[in-house]
Amino acid sequence: MDYKVEYEMEELAPVVGWLANKYTSGESTSISYEKAQQLMEAVLYCIQEISLFESNDLALADKMSARQAYEIGAALVEKKVRKALDLYHELLPEFEDYGNLYLHDTIIKEMPKFFQKYDVRFEPQNTILTLDYPVEKDLSQYTGIDRIYEYLKCIRQEQIFLKQYPKYTFDNE
Repeated sequence: MDYKVEYEMEELAPVVGWLANKYTSGESTSISYEKAQQLMEAVLYCIQEISLFESNDLALADKMSARQAYEIGAALVEKKVRKALDLYHELLPEFEDYGNLYLHDTIIKEMPKFFQKYDVRFEPQNTILTLDYPVEKDLSQYTGIDRIYEYLKCIRQEQIFLKQYPKYTFDNE
């Protein structure tokens, strides 16, 4: 399904204002331009998540307010985080790095940091990790949890493929 949810700036600005209020815990009425831009990107990211979710029920999204769309999108982002975390935990028991330091560091050292630091509400568009171990699929169109989830799916496929072959060790020489 290729459905795009769009709102005008006049509809998005109050959502960013509401989010800014949440960000400052109501203690300030001003934020930096950079923070406002980050929050606008967060709102747009969450709303875009609705377009990625495959359900005919979401065709009603254009009848929602921007705030409703943001909240539904944020819930979908949270759901994807849980799916990605489940996928990560599914990978770990039989994970093999095959002696590749980049694969090991990305999956074993860095991935847990992503799940600890990922900010669904205020910066879901931030991928946080550089994902130094390359995968077969071009992930340049993805950011945030979308990129991490697609990356983990690629790693799972690679692990499944490589498990078909005997593990090579230097002891075999």
